[in-house]
Amino acid sequence: MAKAKLPPAPPATAQECGEGGAVFASTGPAGHRKRMRQRVLAHGAQGLADYELLEMLLFYGVPRRDTKPMAKNLINQFGSFSAALESGAARLHSAGVPKGAAALCAHVPEVAAHLVQDGRAGRTYMGDWDSLVRHCHRVLQAEEAPQMRVLLLDSRNTLLVDEPLVWPARVPDPEAVRQAVAHVLQRALEVQACAVVSVYLAANGQDVGAILQAGMPFVTAMRQAAPLLAVSLHDHLVVGRAEWVSARQMVADW
Repeated sequence: MAKAKLPPAPPATAQECGEGGAVFASTGPAGHRKRMRQRVLAHGAQGLADYELLEMLLFYGVPRRDTKPMAKNLINQFGSFSAALESGAARLHSAGVPKGAAALCAHVPEVAAHLVQDGRAGRTYMGDWDSLVRHCHRVLQAEEAPQMRVLLLDSRNTLLVDEPLVWPARVPDPEAVRQAVAHVLQRALEVQACAVVSVYLAANGQDVGAILQAGMPFVTAMRQAAPLLAVSLHDHLVVGRAEWVSARQMVADW
């Protein structure tokens, strides 16, 4: 008895096989590049590995090749993503990167440096006495006095945050000092500050020297606690209408 034959399978649809009837829309670098770009557009570049970032940079100078092996080889050769970019166009070209792609990659650190600089352009520099005292007199003395304020600075001594600090009207007790130090360091971590300057704005008639002495427990506690979190207390100032005093200048072993 003859076996019945199964009917032929129906042809696959375009949806099942991909564009043009193929199972995969693309098996080459073009499809991979499209998927990478879509991934960045959908989720941002922060989720990419270093080699993937370098791979995408190489897209623009290596138009028709898989750039993943090249990106991985460059990181292996130079030691890291940043070291590869900072090696310069000539060394990248010697490592096998086409001239156009090497020039593009070599310019990335310069562009990044300009972006960082632009981000700091609107910030106030606090890296010397003149700039610090100028800020205290021009800006802070417009605030109500008496008042304690905290200036949080970045690694280049530019101002990140200038804000008031809760401070008792009388001589602070140890618990008030502990709470003040904890608050300042918590804020420093939140804004990624590297340094702190505390400023007490004295009211008319207040003795700036006496206020400085009353604030020394806070200064001592800050100097002990801040370095544990990689934060530096640059100074503690008491600023009056006509005079100011500095804890840093008063402490011999600062």
